[in-house]
Amino acid sequence: MRGGMEKSFVWGVTLDAAHKEQKWEGTATENTVDCTVTTHTLSVRQVVLSAAAKEGEVNVVELEVLGYNDKKQKIPICVAKAGGSYVTNVDILIEDQAATFHLTAGSGPVYISGTHQTETNIIGEDDMDDLPDEGEEEEEEEDEVVDSPPKKKSKK
Repeated sequence: MRGGMEKSFVWGVTLDAAHKEQKWEGTATENTVDCTVTTHTLSVRQVVLSAAAKEGEVNVVELEVLGYNDKKQKIPICVAKAGGSYVTNVDILIEDQAATFHLTAGSGPVYISGTHQTETNIIGEDDMDDLPDEGEEEEEEEDEVVDSPPKKKSKK
């Protein structure tokens, strides 16, 4: 598939004591009516601890995704404490899969932000480009048949 239409959106979630878990559904989607497939990419760039966070409380944000061989991975992506640095820059790329962000320690609020990119492609577009036209197939066969002069026998 190629020649797709790309779109980019600002993305963000908030984790706090009332919402310790936020899911991102980023699996590819197929539209059978339009014959298209839309793929999703989430690029997480920043985790910000709110100025309203409890003084001295450690806040830990964990990301849960499927890794190699569909093995569940739980990875801490940020540890922040009020009174320290409130902004943590991260570089996380999640392609065509669901992900869950957990606040495993602390009560936040913690803001996670980045960009959500989509690309929509027509199903089978490449397959159609690879098929020869009706006339092309005959021409190729003709080109393959080449009259070669008879080989001369060498004298020994």
